Amino acid sequence: MAAVPITNTLFPPPPGYYKAFTPEALARLAELRSEGDSAEPLAPGELDELAVALDPPRADWVLEEGQWMLFGQKYTAEPHIPTARDIGLPALVSDPVSAGGDSERAALPLLLHSFLHTLLAFVDVLTGTARVPDELEAYGRQSQGDQYIQHMSNLAATMMVSANQLRGVQAEATLVMLMEKQLEERRAQTERLRTKSREIAAMVRRLKENATAEAGESRNPSRSRTNSHTLGESQAVSLKLSPAANGHGESDGDVLMSEV
Repeated sequence: MAAVPITNTLFPPPPGYYKAFTPEALARLAELRSEGDSAEPLAPGELDELAVALDPPRADWVLEEGQWMLFGQKYTAEPHIPTARDIGLPALVSDPVSAGGDSERAALPLLLHSFLHTLLAFVDVLTGTARVPDELEAYGRQSQGDQYIQHMSNLAATMMVSANQLRGVQAEATLVMLMEKQLEERRAQTERLRTKSREIAAMVRRLKENATAEAGESRNPSRSRTNSHTLGESQAVSLKLSPAANGHGESDGDVLMSEV
């Protein structure tokens, strides 16, 4: 089978291997691999061609070599974030020496300061007096700002590489922040549930007390009426004066009539 050309389009076409997986080819490969003599004669190299076209590819060589090519891009078996030296940049910062990203965090402010300083120097060159033509060609530069442009490009690429080195630290910090936020939300939700539970429990107690009081009154209605009648009679008796209290042996009615 001819080699598949490498394309750099956004959505490259699938390889042409799927065209070989026809029912006839699969049946022929199974027939050639089966035990016994085949009904049809075997052509030279037919079994090898079918095996190469229809057998799944070997993937163990990827782990052996540690890298593979896919659509013109090189990938590694183990994830690796390239450093500045890996992509050919000058060593403006030291290599990462700590797993926590301390060296990268310390290098980013310095790189930004150097970038701003170079930008100001470049602006100063642009606003300065024009040089004599062909003066910079002796130094191998087309213009006076070429060195500043190249330096700013190296600084920007180095900052991007240093920021990529902090992806693991950033992911860990983001995960911790999300877990703390979820914990706070669950604590607040638990407190709201407890407050609502206390309110419901107090309401249930009040309802039980009211129900108990109403049940007691409904069970003894005659007792409540007897108590009220006895209270009325005692009040009426207390209004009458006893004969001993009168001192003359007159009744209450006589006293009232005499006063009238």
